[in-house]
Amino acid sequence: MSVNFSVITICYNAAKALPLTIESVLSQDYDDFEYIIQDGNSTDNTPDIVNSYKEKFANRNIRFVYNRESDGGIYDAMNKAALSAKGDYINYMNAGDCFYDAHVLNGISDAVDKYTGAEGVGPEIIYGDCAVYEYGRFYLFAKSLESIEESMPFSHQSVFAAGDFVHSHPFDTSYRYSADYDFLLAAHDLGVRFCDSHITVCITTADGTSSINYHDTLMESAAILKNHGKYHHSEAELAKIERSLKIKQFVLDHFPVFVRKIIRGLQIRSRGQSFNPVIPPWYRAFL
Repeated sequence: MSVNFSVITICYNAAKALPLTIESVLSQDYDDFEYIIQDGNSTDNTPDIVNSYKEKFANRNIRFVYNRESDGGIYDAMNKAALSAKGDYINYMNAGDCFYDAHVLNGISDAVDKYTGAEGVGPEIIYGDCAVYEYGRFYLFAKSLESIEESMPFSHQSVFAAGDFVHSHPFDTSYRYSADYDFLLAAHDLGVRFCDSHITVCITTADGTSSINYHDTLMESAAILKNHGKYHHSEAELAKIERSLKIKQFVLDHFPVFVRKIIRGLQIRSRGQSFNPVIPPWYRAFL
């Protein structure tokens, strides 16, 4: 059967990063999808970039929606965008992220068919692998559904969630960093089906800047786990994790790039996350 997808891109003043994302969407060798860009009232030339692609999507008879309005942050924007989505499955591929190759939507459609039962109902959550680019190298996001009650089990860019489920379970905008984790944990609590597509879905970029706030992300994730009745660490254990993250934050904020690159490389090898990708043309242009 043909599966209809809604691919959603959230952006704000992302004119430099947006073409990478759009090109990866436009290059898909699958036509049964719509593309929604949710722009938080950008003040750069993002609208010009978006408008330059409208005809290309129209020529392929792909529904193209451009919403430009203020929002209360990324998760509020994701909720707003979902209101425009009509697809069987929704994927959030935000500005600067991209599909891994031209066959991703085809592969996810095949996976949905594979996991659809005799009653005609597919999985609520289907996911795959995510390649991360950082400090000049690629590695795989540590994917593990088994660890969902401890941490984010896979990147949100690699997730396709059933449209009906997304509409009935919007992101909790009280969370600034980890509402996507809260969404997946809620789905897991409800016992919905999670299925691994076993394909590499996306490429994301870890910029390695101090805008990454490890402490606040940890505290928010801890609050999410507690709200779901799953947080099992003692105060002493939490304090130990905090100390470790403070060191990590200090390294990120103050160490030279070449030192951070060496440390990251050692971590990637020790964790078995090494990955040698076939780099798609849209990403080669970005590099």
